[in-house]
Amino acid sequence: MTIEYIDYGESLGASVSLNLPEPLRDLADACNDHSDFDIVEFRRISKESFALVVDAGDGTFDAENPVGIRRIERLALVLNPNHGFPWEVRALRSDFPVSMHQNHVEPNSPRSLCLYVEPWSSVERTWSPQSFLARALWWLRETACENLHLANQSLEQLFFEPADQFVLPEDHFERLTDTGYRIVFDQPPFACRGRYLYQARVADGKSHPSYRGKQWIPITIILPPITHGRVEEHPRHLGDLLQKLESRGASISGSLREAIKDLVPEGESFDWPADQTNKILLVLGIPLERDGKTERTDVYGFAIDKHIGRLGEDLGALMRSPGENKWFRNTVIMEKARPLNVDRLESYPLTPVGIRLMPSKQEVREYSGIAESECHFSGVISGLGSLGSAVASIWARESWGDWEYVDHDAIEPHNLSRHIALGPCVGLAKSEMMSMQAASMFSLETSESSVNNAHVRKLTDDFQWLEGFLEDKEIVIDASTTLAVPRDLSGMDRSARVATIFITPSGRSSVLLMEDQSGYIRSLSLEAQYYRAILTNESWGAHHLEGNKGYLWVGAGCRNITMSMSNELISLHASILARQVRLLSDKEEARIKIWDHDGLSGSVSAHDIQACEPKHAKVGGWTVWWDVEIEGCMSSLRENELPNETGGVLVGFIDHKIRTISVVLARPAPEDSVSTPKEFLRGTAGVEEGIDECHRRTGGIVSYVGEWHSHPRGCPSNPSTHDRIQLDYLEGVMARDGSPAISMIVSDSMISVSLGEQTTTVELSFFTREEGKT
Repeated sequence: MTIEYIDYGESLGASVSLNLPEPLRDLADACNDHSDFDIVEFRRISKESFALVVDAGDGTFDAENPVGIRRIERLALVLNPNHGFPWEVRALRSDFPVSMHQNHVEPNSPRSLCLYVEPWSSVERTWSPQSFLARALWWLRETACENLHLANQSLEQLFFEPADQFVLPEDHFERLTDTGYRIVFDQPPFACRGRYLYQARVADGKSHPSYRGKQWIPITIILPPITHGRVEEHPRHLGDLLQKLESRGASISGSLREAIKDLVPEGESFDWPADQTNKILLVLGIPLERDGKTERTDVYGFAIDKHIGRLGEDLGALMRSPGENKWFRNTVIMEKARPLNVDRLESYPLTPVGIRLMPSKQEVREYSGIAESECHFSGVISGLGSLGSAVASIWARESWGDWEYVDHDAIEPHNLSRHIALGPCVGLAKSEMMSMQAASMFSLETSESSVNNAHVRKLTDDFQWLEGFLEDKEIVIDASTTLAVPRDLSGMDRSARVATIFITPSGRSSVLLMEDQSGYIRSLSLEAQYYRAILTNESWGAHHLEGNKGYLWVGAGCRNITMSMSNELISLHASILARQVRLLSDKEEARIKIWDHDGLSGSVSAHDIQACEPKHAKVGGWTVWWDVEIEGCMSSLRENELPNETGGVLVGFIDHKIRTISVVLARPAPEDSVSTPKEFLRGTAGVEEGIDECHRRTGGIVSYVGEWHSHPRGCPSNPSTHDRIQLDYLEGVMARDGSPAISMIVSDSMISVSLGEQTTTVELSFFTREEGKT
């Protein structure tokens, strides 16, 4: 059987293997041991590059395959140690078919088979001469059987890394028709691995950009949709490109002519020495359609190192001023566009270059693995300190949600140890910094409009502004580390869901308090239930809110202090909280979640606290809040002591600004209490110590707020004469600190809340559920 092949290097015969590099000698030995490879000869490609020419074929596919791969092919197994991937397979048959998975080659060079997807740094760890030969046979077989790749995929360039790479804005093709939209490429400051990366800079749009310097001249053309068919080779010159596209029903000559004319402003000229070339970047957007539907748009780039004025002349787009190096727009109106001189266009060689577009939001979500999540909503992040900025940055990098940022503070030098901000951001408002960073995350443009989502203020300072601000928002993330925001928001009539996130003072734990979607269980109630979890869980609650006392003074004022905490802990907890908020945001239930980090083992343990239904009563100008778990606790203690009365102290917290009293826990009767069917006298054993422990565990938030007791069966929950006397005494004691004190009384089906002379009665939740009344 005769096998054709083109000249590829200098023949060294078949008996000089001892003078070849050792890797190629090993490959020759593997060929001699393999029944499907016959060595033809050795060839020298360059000073350090050699090839082993072989006839290869294992006869495992149909000789009449539609691709045109022969049962035996003549191949050059090439070794070039100086290439990024040192091994290559070239098909030496001059009419070897164009197929999927071939690498780009220079004109008139043998076709290069794309055997590997991975880089050499990965392949070399498992590469052997035997596996290399097996891979070549696999490529021939799978290509012949059309199993190597999907039929709608473009020619691969996996090993071909062009010297120049260009990055375009994500919406580049959509904005081409916008008035004033232009991009320019500045010379990159340095090359990476011998490659230049040029990043598009969007011109300001106020004037026509000048392409008269030594920068690239970009020309972008969008083709009409092409029905995907055969795979094409890279065009060698401009005429070849136009002919290939014409054969596919996509003429671009007119578009190319108009694009070049548009480079020269009306009434002005393009001035350039006739003996100097320009760097021209031709970008083609080629929509591929199947069954009349566009599936994707492929983007190709070609570099042309020629004079733009002469190119414009040959295309009929520009006219040269006689005797001058000036080119003007060709404004001559012709009934018919003159035919292109294809022979002249052959003098414009094309060099393929890499074109990348900045990723779209949808692509970013796919890269992040969240494309199936609900990502289209409006939200607010209040508090852009270390934690808030870290969480905001994670969501911006995932393109999850559309956020507005609220913080009244500016970035100070000491913030940089834990903040995502960089040194040049010192003095900038935190909200503005975050807004600019989020806007530029996947954009090549910098614009003053990028701070439109920033609000330099406290979130709850102006409720009139806040009502309008939250009108179209779906979620508010409070990372302000203050009590003000969640408590103020709890009393607002709003539809936005609130999620509070923070890290405990020691940095060991992080906390999420998330309202339910309906807004029934508000942040104020979740805060109280969180404190109760701390007080009732000995395994983690005893030291949960302890601080590390690592306070550092950073200024002269007594308030200029910062916590001593590792940025490692900020990053750890920010990642946990960002992911959990995202995953839980589309769930209906309210959530109380705590994560504890063990610094020695690195483990993280999670505590999920069941959120309870809140209850409240308005009494004496205050609103008293508790929940069904507190009701259940008091009712259970009452049942256990019947027919005697029982009771104990109430611990919670008081907010004088919003005039609320939140009950956290109803403690059982002290051991020295007196209980009879007619009265209850609460003892004092362990009470003070218990209240102090509540105060300590909750960072000084939870303390004594009043008393509770029960009434016997058949008695109402209204205060008796004796209870009124106790209330008067209690009110006098608490008045010394300017705080109110409450009394709660539990009966068979009701609970009363008294403050001073006023009492409000509420039906017990378990009673209404049993009776079917709710």
